[in-house]
Amino acid sequence: MEIPNKLRPLVGFLERLDGRATLDELQGLLESLDVTRDDLEPFCVFSESGYKRNRVAHSAWYDLIVLCWRSGQGSHIHDHAGSACSFKVIEGVVTETGFSLIEDQGTDGKLVEPTLSRDFPAGSVCVAADGDIHQVVNRQGEGRDLVTVHVYSPLLEMTTYELAPYVRLAGGGSGRFVEVHPSGRTVRSGLVGR
Repeated sequence: MEIPNKLRPLVGFLERLDGRATLDELQGLLESLDVTRDDLEPFCVFSESGYKRNRVAHSAWYDLIVLCWRSGQGSHIHDHAGSACSFKVIEGVVTETGFSLIEDQGTDGKLVEPTLSRDFPAGSVCVAADGDIHQVVNRQGEGRDLVTVHVYSPLLEMTTYELAPYVRLAGGGSGRFVEVHPSGRTVRSGLVGR
């Protein structure tokens, strides 16, 4: 598939990479990117079974992907294990929830709890370092699509995590959480990040 004209300067920069791009470079590139969903149309492919990754271009040092999300679709809780990541919201509002590892959990070290939740409207750019643990979700109402452009450098490798069994995120993008003891008793509730 042909690269859209408005993405050519970005791809030109990325093709010249001979090492990992910095978060500042990726953020600057995406902040200056002026594209619409119409400009990305050949890569705006959705799936009803989960968000869809549509690769535009890649090399050993980068991956440029258009992600398309229907309402309610989201990523796993993950980090970027050695890859810098930056994404720009082209259409819709994305909700990013940040997480921290739970200490002394006596497991394989992959249980997390939420620490913050924030919304990014169209035009926003978000960056994530390799160790940042987050989840990206389209929490908009039914029929509201989300389109984002992601750049990873180098190619994405990630570790996925699980929400601690006693933590439940409330729906609807409210930013609320509830901690439930295994007995079913509510231990604590509140706003994520507060």
